[in-house]
Amino acid sequence: MEKLEIFINYETCSNCGTCSEICPAFIFELDSVNGIKIKQDFIHLCFECGQCMAVCKTKSIFVKSLDYDKDFYEFSDDDNFFSIIEKRRSVRRFKPLPVKKELIEKILDAVSKAPHGDKNQHVEITVINNRNKIIEGLLLMSEFYDKLAKWLHNPIMRKLIQLETGKDKLNTLINHLLPRIEKGIYHNISFVYDGITRGAHTLLIFHAEKDSEEHKEDSMIFVTYATLAAQALNLGSTIVELVPPPINKIPKLKKIFFIPNSHEAIISLIIGYPKYRYQRGIRRNLKRVHWL
Repeated sequence: MEKLEIFINYETCSNCGTCSEICPAFIFELDSVNGIKIKQDFIHLCFECGQCMAVCKTKSIFVKSLDYDKDFYEFSDDDNFFSIIEKRRSVRRFKPLPVKKELIEKILDAVSKAPHGDKNQHVEITVINNRNKIIEGLLLMSEFYDKLAKWLHNPIMRKLIQLETGKDKLNTLINHLLPRIEKGIYHNISFVYDGITRGAHTLLIFHAEKDSEEHKEDSMIFVTYATLAAQALNLGSTIVELVPPPINKIPKLKKIFFIPNSHEAIISLIIGYPKYRYQRGIRRNLKRVHWL
């Protein structure tokens, strides 16, 4: 067993292949002859999300600086708000099933109870509970991100992107998104799986009039409520920032998803029935807490 940034203990690995399905960067690959292997040229895409270690039943995967004892925790048997929080994970693989309408309505009801920043609530939610409709949009999204990769390599376009989105967003695009685009993460689109919506059959898009008060802040509050409501209903969800940018730039996408031209999409959420259940939680530490 050679210790690398990412390595597998093949003495305990069951070759179940779950890690290859869970990893958002496609670092693991299940070979029908040799079992699980690590794609060395994909390791640089790892951002230490811990998903593979959290789902591994035999604790056979080791990722960079993460440690099973220090960075993970066992789930409690409690059934309360704090238990919901500790068990919530960003789901990377869904069962090929649309979410039942009555469950979506319960999630929307929970969102309606969230606080908002203006006395008038401006955010609208579009619910797409149809995998074929999502795929129709994904084809255009994939093309958009191919173009974005070319723009990010162009110094003039890069400067324009920075002026429009800010230096922080540009850094995210260059350091996080660009390497994944260039590895074709967002090219793999099928009915079963894709790199943007993870094969989900249900997509919620939060959008509002561009000049309406507090609509961006409210959208982030609402999507957070939605993730917790989904978890309480034993559903899985993931907040996806990849969907709104192409919607806001491509009129045809707004038409596909019936979003008014005067609206801007802020954030989106994929919801579904998780294909895999996590064995343990991932401990996240706050950057720093200052007590006065």
